[in-house]
Amino acid sequence: MHRPHPFRNWTIGQKTMCSHLTIACLSIFVATVLCYIFGYQYTRNNVIDELKRQATVIAQKESSLIAMERSSRGYVVDVYQTMSNASVFFVDQDGEAVRMQRYTPKSSGVQKTPSDGSASSEALAEYSIVEVLDSIDRQFINRVLNGETVTAMQRFMFAGGVIVFAGAPITNENGETIGGVILAQPVGIVRAISRELAALLLIAAAIAIAMAILLAIGQTRMLVLPIQRMTRAARRMADGDYGHRIANNSNDEIGQLGRTLNTLSLRLLETIESLREERDRLELVIGSIEEGILAVDREMHVVHFNMAFLELMELETVDGIADESRADVSSLNGALRQVMERGESVKQQWDNPSQRVILAEVSPICDSENPIGAVCLLTDVSESQRLEQLRRDYVANISHELRTPLTGIRGMIEPLMDGYVDTDEERMNCYSVIQKETVRLEKLVGEMLDMSRLQDGRVTLELEPMELPGILEAAVRSMQRLAEDAGINLVIETDNSRLECLGNEDRIMQVLIILLDNALDFTPRDGTVTVFAREEERRIVVGVRDTGCGIEPKDLPLIWERFYKVDHSRMRTKGTGLGLSIAKRVVELMGGEISAQSEIGRGSEFSFTLNKVRR
Repeated sequence: MHRPHPFRNWTIGQKTMCSHLTIACLSIFVATVLCYIFGYQYTRNNVIDELKRQATVIAQKESSLIAMERSSRGYVVDVYQTMSNASVFFVDQDGEAVRMQRYTPKSSGVQKTPSDGSASSEALAEYSIVEVLDSIDRQFINRVLNGETVTAMQRFMFAGGVIVFAGAPITNENGETIGGVILAQPVGIVRAISRELAALLLIAAAIAIAMAILLAIGQTRMLVLPIQRMTRAARRMADGDYGHRIANNSNDEIGQLGRTLNTLSLRLLETIESLREERDRLELVIGSIEEGILAVDREMHVVHFNMAFLELMELETVDGIADESRADVSSLNGALRQVMERGESVKQQWDNPSQRVILAEVSPICDSENPIGAVCLLTDVSESQRLEQLRRDYVANISHELRTPLTGIRGMIEPLMDGYVDTDEERMNCYSVIQKETVRLEKLVGEMLDMSRLQDGRVTLELEPMELPGILEAAVRSMQRLAEDAGINLVIETDNSRLECLGNEDRIMQVLIILLDNALDFTPRDGTVTVFAREEERRIVVGVRDTGCGIEPKDLPLIWERFYKVDHSRMRTKGTGLGLSIAKRVVELMGGEISAQSEIGRGSEFSFTLNKVRR
């Protein structure tokens, strides 16, 4: 199992300080060891050189003495030992044998000089013979006896341990070597000095390490604080705060990095603001489109959508596209998957829950050649299909309405031309049918022209103040003969006010005649058709009420459509189905509204509003 590196989670400050301290401590350790080694070597060499100098001085002093004086030099030798802090050995050669003598005081008291000035060496000190057996010892002594000044620090058998030695030859007045003097000093002196040096070096190292720690902390803070500020600034930039700036006045690499980050932050802010503006404009454009838009990625995750999509699919949230239980949602998901699998655009059509017909055009979103998503455009084609069906019905109705009177006219003209009509009465009946069908055809063509002009906006009305009672009476007079023939009573009902309104007299008359004509067609004999008008707070209400058969509730919303006709069995005559459509558009051009209320078996009421004259 892989274990993470222990320093991986350290901060850059910790790593920097640790590296500084490591380098400082290593440098101090190496410097301390080197100083100790050099100091030890220097101390040892200094001790050896000093001992050599002292041995040389003693040897020269001994060389200047005569033999008699050297035989009684105990007091002087004691002074040598005291001054040099070393043991003194004298060597000479008796034939082939080497003889070494060592001066040893008899008491530890202070040496005193006799009153006559001569030294009493016999009473105060004595010489002892030192036996030389080891080859190294003999080699060292032989070098001294051969006239060579020798130094060494090693273990000698005659000294009994590791000793610092210095030997110098003693010569006579002829310059011949007659012996030698050897100074022996314990190595502990050198070691004591070395220990003191080591203690001083350790104290200096501890002080240096403490100062290195302080300097490392200060240097780390000086290096890490700007980096930490830049790190915080980078994190703010990652969180979307591009306005933060790094305050750093230094001209080093860290200062340059801080200024570069400030420049990067400013440019990112400008770029993101530009992208945000473009995104907002794009969202406004997409949101204002009436068609529904949905974009998904390769994993069917929603990338973008607009509110029109939710409205057309009748979903509360976009997460609803995961509901495969709905047929329309299942069809949508199937189209999206098919496009991403094949990489080709498809079209599908379905009904949403409110029975609106939805057309989906799905296209792939490709990266190079491979689809990486799909975009779907939803369009409500219910109205276009309704208009297309209405156009077809319009053509069919026009054809049917034109064919009926033309067939009647042709059916009367052919017998007349073939001479099958013999009597004047039959001939007049044919002429009557031809006239009736011609009037019907003329009415149909006229209504079609009116409807065409109203739909195209070619009809403009000039509204003027007028009083309605006279117009109501004129409309009733024009329809009175038809009412009498049908056995229907026409009545005018007003509130005896002037009924002043803004409108067009001809168009008001046209609407009233259309409503009266429909009322007469659906009212049985001995029924009543009432033309009424009343004044309300802000408008004038005008209408026609009958006591006919009424209109089915399912037909009531459709009676304003072109060529729409209710059950022909209830009509007295056959209409064109355009009258109410024309009346609705005329009323709207005058700024009013038209409506209908009906109750089966009790009659119907059609009314429209006109604006009152403002004073």
